[in-house]
Amino acid sequence: MSAPLRVGRIAALNMYPIYHGLERAQHGIEFLDGPPTTLNNALLAGELDVSAVSSIAYARNSDLLTLLPVSSVTARGAVDSIQLFSNVPFDEVETIAVTPDSATSVTLLRLLLGPDRPPFELLTTDPRTALRSHDGVLLIGDEALFGLRERLGFFHTDLAERWHALTGQPMVFAVWAARAEVARDRPHELSALAELIQGARTGYSAEPAVVVEAASRRFRFTPEFVRDYLARLHYDFGPDEREGLARFLEAAAGAGLLRSPAEPHRVGFVR
Repeated sequence: MSAPLRVGRIAALNMYPIYHGLERAQHGIEFLDGPPTTLNNALLAGELDVSAVSSIAYARNSDLLTLLPVSSVTARGAVDSIQLFSNVPFDEVETIAVTPDSATSVTLLRLLLGPDRPPFELLTTDPRTALRSHDGVLLIGDEALFGLRERLGFFHTDLAERWHALTGQPMVFAVWAARAEVARDRPHELSALAELIQGARTGYSAEPAVVVEAASRRFRFTPEFVRDYLARLHYDFGPDEREGLARFLEAAAGAGLLRSPAEPHRVGFVR
């Protein structure tokens, strides 16, 4: 019997609808929990076989990774969990401390601010403390949701909403990818995992209340909050998501934040 697939599990509410389904059909899967950047690095280091990864991390390493075109984490407007909290309006922000947990959101913030702002600093203290010495703090995931609830900063800017207003495109924050050698050597197991991910998407669409109730027990949010928050996220990876991802990667390449844009329409893994 082959070893279970080592699968990265983003430890945040935003991905729970997919992991809820995977956990219920856990046979052949071994999870490693962590924030996006931790899972990105673990996948590249060979400590994981497959994971949801930051879309910019996939693009920067597309020669080492194979895309699983079955799901994404996408926003088509305001999402709440990708926020720049600031003491001044967005266009006046200069000094910024950014979460160490995100790759895509940091790149997106640089694109939205433009190239003339000072380099970002890594957030190493409590966000309220950081706002005493910085104009803004970038938070993602549950930390951003708590920041909104606690009214962190005088201003807050939803990066997904700002991207959509500027481009008219959805913002794809994460995709699923496997190490290239895993895709080569274990295609049947990856195919089975892809079917489970698609099943999780379908199950969430069919019975969202079941997922919402389970998520509210696992995370520190009410069912009503979870329902409204998850309704802002999309987990498809169809033509709209691929076009939005292509637009983001082209912008990143044009700004010198990506050597060359990966091609979201070119799929290396075929079920």
